[in-house]
Amino acid sequence: MESTEAAVDAMVSDEPIPADIVPTDINPIPTGPGLDPAEVLARLARGETIENTRIVGLKLKGDFPLPVRFRNVTLVQPVIDRARFADEVAFERCTLDRLRMNKKSEFARGLDFSGSTLSRADLRGLTVTGAFCCANIRTRGRFLVEGATFHSRVRFWEAHFGGWAEFKTCTFHAPADFRSFHAEQGFILQKCVFRDEALFRGALVSKKWQADTSRFEGLLDLSKAKLQDFAYLEGIEQGPAMRFAFTNALAERILVRPEQLEGRLASECAGDHAQAMQEYGLLKRIFEGLHRYEEEDWAFYRFKVNGRLSKPRSWRRPWSKLAQFADWLLLDRGCGYGTSPSRAVGAALLIILGFAAVYAAGIDLLNVEKTPFDGKPTTVANRCMIAALTSVSAFTSGFGDIRGAAQGWMNVPLIAESLLGTLLWGLFIVAFSRKVIR
Repeated sequence: MESTEAAVDAMVSDEPIPADIVPTDINPIPTGPGLDPAEVLARLARGETIENTRIVGLKLKGDFPLPVRFRNVTLVQPVIDRARFADEVAFERCTLDRLRMNKKSEFARGLDFSGSTLSRADLRGLTVTGAFCCANIRTRGRFLVEGATFHSRVRFWEAHFGGWAEFKTCTFHAPADFRSFHAEQGFILQKCVFRDEALFRGALVSKKWQADTSRFEGLLDLSKAKLQDFAYLEGIEQGPAMRFAFTNALAERILVRPEQLEGRLASECAGDHAQAMQEYGLLKRIFEGLHRYEEEDWAFYRFKVNGRLSKPRSWRRPWSKLAQFADWLLLDRGCGYGTSPSRAVGAALLIILGFAAVYAAGIDLLNVEKTPFDGKPTTVANRCMIAALTSVSAFTSGFGDIRGAAQGWMNVPLIAESLLGTLLWGLFIVAFSRKVIR
């Protein structure tokens, strides 16, 4: 009795019927011979709702100007063949055994399977102009939708797929809402096109989640999804505005490439760097678990960059701005947070050349015992060579080895370069060792 009351309350409100409440607890479906298909078609032609019965071999074909509604009905081997529905079509809390849509059928005001059970459903060639609602459906066996076009919102919220769920060559012009569905087997998208958002937030898939060969032009949201096997994203096509979201996802085997993710993480594009940091942390773990260490370095670098950008900075606390600049200059530009030895080498060359220019400008303050070339130290050749040698010595050897090489204020850049050289050498060794060890 309590489950029945809960189900009725759920139907009155906008909330979905809980998955543990069986729809037939509300209106038990007769198991007798039921209605003849001809009588059903006659009632539908008058706009009547078919309720609480059993129908075998019903075939819907041709034009239906009035609403077509079934409620608490068991349909055995129903067929929808080249039918055109001018008004809504609804199967409310029905059981459809081996539903077939063999030819192109049109649903002008939408198609609703909410709360129904579909066994081995095969839906091909349908065009749904209104909403396509499959909230809280339960399927048994394979659930196939092929060659379908959806012009309005598609909703599979809280759907429970008992077998494989497959969508092939389907086009979704409006948001496709697959939030919180449960697939006991796998979920496959093959050559589908998503013109708007594709929402898989909170979905649970026991086997593979595959979207290879499909195209996404809006947000692909896998936030809080629980993907227990491989998720295949490497073969997807991406539109210019395509974005990813992985917030709090439980997934360890997502196959995706950094070039697909670069500049496409929704949280990062929105400036939510704290959230982006967490998502890059997930990607880092995924790449590490797949032994794809170059990709792991990329994800770790983006993790650190967003971590830096997420920290509060203010000119009221100038030291925070200084720390941010030092972080960017030394750790980011200096060695890519330990992921890029070549970046450390490039930073070292820039530092050496920059300080060499300072030494060349103040050549008169350098203590030069012997010039590399004939002539005075102020000649162009000697000035350039002496400045370069001094800069390399300060960077590689430290200030102690060139003590007394300069006079007055020229000792300041020597000290600064010596400190930077010591730090850059350490960063280079760390980054290089990290690459070699792995």
